[in-house]
Amino acid sequence: KQYSECGFKSISDINLQINLNFILLCVFLILYDIEFTLLFPALFNFSSITLIQYFIFLFFVILIILSLYYDIQMNALSWQY
Repeated sequence: KQYSECGFKSISDINLQINLNFILLCVFLILYDIEFTLLFPALFNFSSITLIQYFIFLFFVILIILSLYYDIQMNALSWQY
């Protein structure tokens, strides 16, 4: 039997290997979903927003696009190493 770092015998020899790129992709998709969920109500009230609210909305969309571009440039959304 193998021993773990704390000295106890392990119950089984199962070794789960999770790809870090898969975890990063999941985190990025969750973040993008949250961002678009925050933007979704603004689409229904688009005719009644002020100019400042419009620029804040536009700034937020530009930040999302820039972060997606940065993720693509750093190969954070790639499945391969």
